[in-house]
Order: sequence, then structure tokens, then C-alpha cells
Amino acid sequence: MRFEEAMTILGLHASESDRAAVRTAYMAALRRHHPDLNPDSGATEMTARITSAYRLVCDVLDDELATRPASTRSGAPPPPPPRPRFAVHETPPPYRPYTDITIAMISDDTIELGAPPDIAFAFLVQTAHQAGDVTYLDRSAAMLQLVVNFVNEPACQIIFDLQGRAARGTTEVFCTIESMEDRPAPPIGAVTRFLADQLQSAAT
Repeated sequence: MRFEEAMTILGLHASESDRAAVRTAYMAALRRHHPDLNPDSGATEMTARITSAYRLVCDVLDDELATRPASTRSGAPPPPPPRPRFAVHETPPPYRPYTDITIAMISDDTIELGAPPDIAFAFLVQTAHQAGDVTYLDRSAAMLQLVVNFVNEPACQIIFDLQGRAARGTTEVFCTIESMEDRPAPPIGAVTRFLADQLQSAAT
């Protein structure tokens, strides 16, 4: 897929470079085409194309931002390059079964997992597939997007952002939620509690 084609899929002009506008267009396209909201037989394929287009556009915009002179950049700096899981001269960390992972809800939008980031992310991905439809997954950035249909609530997109705490050997999972319909999303605290319960069930 070329950049121009990706922008067309998202309904954007090729000159658009604002990440917020790209994300808004992506969410709008998902609302129109996601199979949970659109009964058309091609909805699943179109949703995959939309997600691929969004990832390509974000990658291109990030690359452009990174090559600009520092004095002309706007907005937040690009994320640091991903770190290797372990140094070449080190051995991989020992495998820990998911049943060893402790789960704690430490704020309305944060869950703490008792595992290092790699294992915590794999555990989260496995559980996310049981809770909804994974629409975006970036292992290097430790980010995951999930579409969930709650009972009597609008279809929502949940974004997970993981951050390891080396001193404690734990990983914090930050949760944000966006409604994909014209109704407001449920409270973030209730959603985070639901997700913590799902993780707890998967760990027992």
C-alpha cells in the first residue's frame, strides 16, 4: 500500500500532516466500517485495510518528523527507538507461566501486572483476544488497541499503553477508552475494573 492510497482510505488529503487529524479520521473510518457496527460482508476486510492505512500513515509522519531540524519540529518528540529484550551477551529471562502474574488495579485507569513488560504484554494480548477484537498491536511500542462491545453501552475502542517499573519488576498498563458511536463511553474506572477482572480470570 502506498502513502497516497492510505491517505485516501482514511479520507485525508495527501498534504495532511497533523497526527490528531489522522487519528480522528481513523476513528471515523472505524465507526463506519467495523464489522461490529457495519453488517456489510466486506466490513472485516475494510477494517483491516483502514488499520493498515493508519499504521502506514503514522509511520511516514513519524519518519518525516524525525528528519526535520529540531528547530522546526512541533508537537511531542518522536518516541525513542525500541530497546532490545536483552543484550546479546545475556541469556533470555526465564519463562514465567501466566499463573504467576499478580494483577492489581492501582487507579481508575491503571492496572499493575506482576511481570516484566515482555511477559505482561504477551499476557495482555492473549486476554484481549478473549475480551474483544484487537485492531492494532505494536510490540516495540508496547501498545495495543481493542474494540469491545459492552452490554447496553456503545462499541468502544480501548487503548493499552504499557510501562515497565524496573525497580519493582512490574508493568503498569494505562487504559484509555473512546466511544465509536454518538453515545458517551462508560466510565474509565468501570472499564478498567472489567479488564482487571478479565486478566485475573485468565491468570487463575
